[in-house]
This record gives sequence, structure tokens and C-alpha cells, in this order.
Amino acid sequence: MLLGQVPEAVVWAIYFAPVASTLLITAGLIARRLFGFAFHDAWAGRLTILAIFISFLAALWALDSSIGADGEALGFEPHLWLNLFDLHIEMGVRIDGLSAIMAVVVTSVSLLVQIYSVGYMHGDSGYARYFAFMSLFTAAMLGLVLASSLLQLFVHWELVGLASYLLIGFWFHRPSAAAAAKKAFIVTRFGDFAFLLAVLLIFGKTGTFDIHEINELALAGALSSSVLVGFTLGLLSGAIGKSAQFPLHIWLPDAMEGPTPVSALIHAATMVVAGVYLIARMFPSFEAAPAEVLDLVAYVGGFTALLAAVLGLVQTDIKRVLAYSTISQIGYMVLALGVLGYVAAIFHLFTHAFFKALLFLGSGSVNHATHTFDMRRMGGLRSYMPITYVTFVIGALSLSGVFPLAGFWSKDEILLDAWKYDKLLFVIGVIVAFMTALYMFRAIFMTFWGEYRGGEEPEAGHDDFSTHPHESPPSMAFPLMILAVPAVLAGLFALGSDFTHLIEGSLPAELRHGKPSIEGIVVAASLVAALAGIGVAAAVYLYRNPASEAVAARLGPLPGIVERKYYLDFLAETVVVRWILNAGLQRIADLFDRYVVDAIVNGIGTATRLAGDGLRRAEAGYVQAYTSLFFIGIVIAVVVVALLGTDVVSR
Repeated sequence: MLLGQVPEAVVWAIYFAPVASTLLITAGLIARRLFGFAFHDAWAGRLTILAIFISFLAALWALDSSIGADGEALGFEPHLWLNLFDLHIEMGVRIDGLSAIMAVVVTSVSLLVQIYSVGYMHGDSGYARYFAFMSLFTAAMLGLVLASSLLQLFVHWELVGLASYLLIGFWFHRPSAAAAAKKAFIVTRFGDFAFLLAVLLIFGKTGTFDIHEINELALAGALSSSVLVGFTLGLLSGAIGKSAQFPLHIWLPDAMEGPTPVSALIHAATMVVAGVYLIARMFPSFEAAPAEVLDLVAYVGGFTALLAAVLGLVQTDIKRVLAYSTISQIGYMVLALGVLGYVAAIFHLFTHAFFKALLFLGSGSVNHATHTFDMRRMGGLRSYMPITYVTFVIGALSLSGVFPLAGFWSKDEILLDAWKYDKLLFVIGVIVAFMTALYMFRAIFMTFWGEYRGGEEPEAGHDDFSTHPHESPPSMAFPLMILAVPAVLAGLFALGSDFTHLIEGSLPAELRHGKPSIEGIVVAASLVAALAGIGVAAAVYLYRNPASEAVAARLGPLPGIVERKYYLDFLAETVVVRWILNAGLQRIADLFDRYVVDAIVNGIGTATRLAGDGLRRAEAGYVQAYTSLFFIGIVIAVVVVALLGTDVVSR
């Protein structure tokens, strides 16, 4: 431990610094709008960078303290937030090896993305609004990571969804961006609803939201198998939605409609790994559940990794290539958790955050020069953009798992755990490794090699510094160079047992397995798959022997099916939404409302009106008639009472 024990106030500062920047920027925008206050857009970027820099420094201190505590939780007691009769709800922060690593990942990547955004978003009319949304997202993600309570985690889980909706639809004047934001928000709601049910179920059975207590009760056998199955499947559903796993993966590629720095931060490094973090945070509960639950987790991850890797092979938009790569790599992490590779999953999360953010920012740099994301309109950019080219290749090599870059070490740990647990999952992992290298170097050869194919004209209102491709300004190039360093070196944490010791410190002692051994067959298969993928990409897309068109022609209808995303979007958007919900259920609901609900309401109204008419006619003004009816009523009442009181009816 280099510094002393981190105070609790400093840990709270990790969260409240971006909260403060969100409020200050929002207040400045409101004051400018209503009172003409001189709030300059540049202040928004500076406030956000300053706030996240403070969070980053505080997160480093928290990580240092966590290392000193061997990854075990620091002793911060929760605070009573609500006390209502028998309901006691507490909120607090939990710093252990898992949350400390996550806090550093979120703040470091976010800080570099904000610096990059200063250049990328320069001249945009929504510049200040963009940084307000970015601050909100970072605060929500940090609140999720640091939460000691499952309720607190769920609240920030939903805030992350809100911030993502705002950022995906940032350019809301574009119909495609508005539609993508709605799609992301609605699709993830399915998983979030199941997550909410899981939270309510576990609170009803345990009477607590405290994550540590829930995990302890699960391991102690205090919860029945049925409760654990319902609880963990609800958590898994939430993770499937937020981390874009099959079948709720369809929102993530469309989310690329947001600004590229948004894609780098939310959809590569932080938001999409929230589901992985959730499973890891509740890992003792998954361990205590019947074994079939973890098997389901593993196969959901493995199937998603393979499904998305195939889709990445046919994309022509460079951001969509990276989007499907993200889905595939998150699938890798989920697979690792399912095969008891707790440390491997978090290690890959750690390394993936840096090289995937690097790749997304590299795609934004390319777009800045060519005004397009279509790789068919690029080509030859390595001579115009040397910094972008070199850093992008570093990111691609790391993602492909080439020795000795960071991705090699983390990917191999996942494959090793899969080899020990289930050979079929290992084979799937190796195939995905081959495809990853193939689609990444396909993107590199189409984008940076060959002849430049002209790009596109810049949109109105955007600066155009040159009619030819050009390297990005320093504010964009600097984060690329910084992110290239951990993309190369972050894997060195795997050389000792320190990282394993730190991450496993967040688990109960009985679930700690120590550093895994190295298997030669796993390393060999991983490297051969990666190098084979690069070789095939070079043959098809660089030397065109065979040409990609010839390969596609030999595969028959398969490329067309993959290009249409296996018709999954068609099933979700057209069959389910338009035909079943809109044309089917909506029509049935309309008919039910019209002929059943309206008929009942109108019938009650008609009956009331008729009864009123009858009573109105009875009110004729004849006192003798009223008296006669009064006495008849009394006689009837007396007879009824007499019959009931003397048991005449029963006799």
C-alpha cells in the first residue's frame, strides 16, 4: 500500500465528482437559456474532464487500499437511507478487488474519451449538452460499481440505461438515431424487468438488499433451490439485456448511431460490461444455485460469442464491425463466468476496455478524416494517418489475442477454463478467436491498405480541414497513443499471481481457486487460430487470392442470411412488433376495448338511466300512494324477520 487507508469520503467523491459536473453544466445551460448567462460551451468539456480526473485519482487511491487489503472489502458501514415502520433501507459503498478494478477502468477510459471528445465534438451545436450527458453516464456507472446494496445497484442500473438512451439519440434530429435510442431503451427493459423481479424476490425471502449478506445466505444454504434459481435467472436476464447477449443483443449495433466517443465509452468499455459485473458481483449466489444455472450462463455466452463473430465478418460499417466484436467479446466473458473462470472474466473485461476503446476511437479518427464509416469508401489511409493506423493495428492485434499483447493473456485464461470445464465450449472459443482475427484484419486491409476511395462529403456545420484525409488533431491523437500502452502491457498483470489474488479477494474463501496453470495445447490452439485468421484476411482482402466475391459465391445462400443478421431483426421488429403486437394484439385489444369494455360501461350507464326514469315516474306527487307503499314495505320486512327468526325456512 503506497498511501494510507482511503477515507470513505474519498470513495464517495469518486461518485459525486461527475454528479457535480452534471449539475453544474445543466445549471449553466438553464441559466444561459433563461437569463442570458454567459456560459461558454468550452466550460462544459473542462468541467467534465476535471470531475472525472478527480474521480480517477480517487479510484487509484481506492485501488491502492484494496491491494493493501488483499482485495477484501474495506470496512465501510452502510448508512440508513429510509426507515419506515419495519422497512429499513441502507445505502453505502463497497470497495474490494472487483469494485476497485472496475472503478479504475471506468474513470480511466472515461477520462481519455472526454479528452478525445473535445476535438471530435468541436463545432457541434450540442457540445455542452453532450458533456452533461457524459457526466451523467459516468456518475451512473460509478454508482453501479460502488453500490453495496442491490437496490442501490438497480437504481444506478436504470440511470445507466437513461444516460445511454440520451447519448445514443444525441443527434435526435436524425430519424435513425432517434429510432436506435428507442430500440436500445425498449429492448433492455425486458431484461431489466426480470432483474427487478429478482430484486423483489430476494428481498421478500431475506429481508435485506445488502449484496454481501445475500451472497452469504446463499452459500450458507439459507435459500431454497427454487428461490436461487428464480433469483439468478432474473439477474442473468438483466445481464443479457444490458450486455447485449442473445437474444437481446439486437439493440447494440444500432446504438452506433450515437457519436463515436459514446460508442467507445458506453458500448465498449463500461455499460455493456455492467451485466458481466452484475454476475461477478453476485457470483456466490450463482455458485450456490443448481449447476444448470451456470451451464446456462456458459452456453448463452458461448453461443452469443459465435453468433456475433460471424456477423462481424460481413459488416461494411467499421463501427458495426466493432459493435459485433463487442457482443462477441462480452460473450467470452459471460462464458468464462459460466465455467467458473471468475478471474479470467474480470481480467478480460479489464484488458478489453482499453483495446476496444482504442479501436472505437480509432474508427472515430478515420471518420473525422473521411466523413464516413463505410470501409468501402476508405482505403489507403495508413500513409495519411500514421498514428491512427499504428494504434488501430495494436488494438486489433490485442483483440485478436496475438502474443504478447494484453488480449492474448486474458483470452487464453478464458480458453483454459473452458478446456477444463467443457471441451465443446473450448472449441467454440477457438473458432471465435479465429473469426475475431479474420474480421479485424479484414477491417484493417479495407480501411488502411490499397488506394483511397474518396470518402464522403462532410455534413453541413462540420469543420473540414482538408479535402484529403488527414491525421486527427492532438486532442484526438493523444488518447489513442495513451490507450495503446495498456493495450500492449495490461496483460503483464497475468505474469504473477497478484491480479488473481486481488480479484479473488472479493469472493468468500471457499470459492477462491488461485492462479490457473498453463496448458500448452490451449496456448498453441489460441495462437494458431489468431494467426490463421490474420492469414486468411490477408489472402482474401489484401492479395485477393481468392477474392471475397468468389468466396461468397461458393457459400451459396449463407452470406445473404448472415448479412440479414439471421433475420433476427426482422423477427423482432417486423414479426413481433409490427405484426403480432401492432397488427395482432393491438387490434384484439382495440376490439376488446370497443365491444367489451365500452359495452359494459355503456350498459351500466343505460341501466342507470332506465332505473332513474322508472323512479322518476314513481314520484307522481300522490301522498296516499307513498303511504301505501311505505306500509307494504313494513309488512314485507316484518314477514321476512319473522320467518328468519323462527327457523320456519329451515324447518
